[in-house]
Amino acid sequence: MKRSAVLVAGALLAASCAAAEAELARMEVLPQVVSVDGDGDESVIYDPTVTSAADGAQDPSDPSAEAAPPADVAPPANTEPGEPDPASTDDPADPGTDDSADPDDPDPGDPVEPASQVPVVTPSIVERYPHDGAAFTQGLEFGDGLLIESLGLLGESARRQVEVTSGEVNGSARLDDDQFGAGLTVVDTRVIQLTWQQGVAIVADLITLTELGQFTFDGEGWGICNLDDRRLAMSNGSGFLTFRDATTFDPIGELEVTRDGEAVENLNELECVGTKIYANVWLANDILEIDAATGVVTRVIDATALVPDNTAPDDVLNGIAYRAETDTFFLTGKRWTVMYEVSFG
Repeated sequence: MKRSAVLVAGALLAASCAAAEAELARMEVLPQVVSVDGDGDESVIYDPTVTSAADGAQDPSDPSAEAAPPADVAPPANTEPGEPDPASTDDPADPGTDDSADPDDPDPGDPVEPASQVPVVTPSIVERYPHDGAAFTQGLEFGDGLLIESLGLLGESARRQVEVTSGEVNGSARLDDDQFGAGLTVVDTRVIQLTWQQGVAIVADLITLTELGQFTFDGEGWGICNLDDRRLAMSNGSGFLTFRDATTFDPIGELEVTRDGEAVENLNELECVGTKIYANVWLANDILEIDAATGVVTRVIDATALVPDNTAPDDVLNGIAYRAETDTFFLTGKRWTVMYEVSFG
């Protein structure tokens, strides 16, 4: 009796397990999904028997599976297939998206130098003339048709009349050995010649060059010229010009010279023409055109092209003489073998 009961119980358990397995199998096996088109033709959309990754099948029952993108989805705008999305990367052709800094780029906080407002011109050569290559020229000016030149250096300083076309010296007068000649100018029939550091201005006759007297002044004497209103403009190597009375040599005013609003330095040999003062800049090849009323530099004459080859550093441009008859300037320098007649335009 007991054995029969056990057998019956076992049979019931086996049947129950078989039924459970069948139910599970029914639940796991999903039906094949079929699509029917308008002509009645069937096509398989999903086949549960195809599970190989190589076949590209995806089990729709797997909640972890990600849907593949549709084949007809276009790449992001403005890109070629396989290229990165420009929204996520810097465009190397676009400097606005380049995060790397150029070491040559100025710092946004650095001040920017404004462009110069003063025009720069080069002189036009009209003629070339010979010049004494041993002459340490300090000043040059026409007076009554005569070209008067001042020479410097201790023991060699002089004033002399020079024939323009030949460069020959027609007359000369030496200074004392302890006097270093500087710029000169002509006032009527007199020549006023500065000394550099001796505080003396020598007055001489225009024709004979004989000394007639002296003026004294404070500081250094570099260049001098005669304005039309009988004021003299005098330089001392700074950026200031001193106005002096042409008769008494007394100082009567001062003028600061500026270029683009900035002070200048080393004003040297001078030449006055109307309301303009032309000034050599020592150790430079520039001649500044200065408004005599305001001190503002109105033009720069770049005479670099006139400097002779193999010129020593100290043998600088240093001689400006204006000839009204031809409206031209005569330019030379210390120990130059040439003197130029030029136009500033």
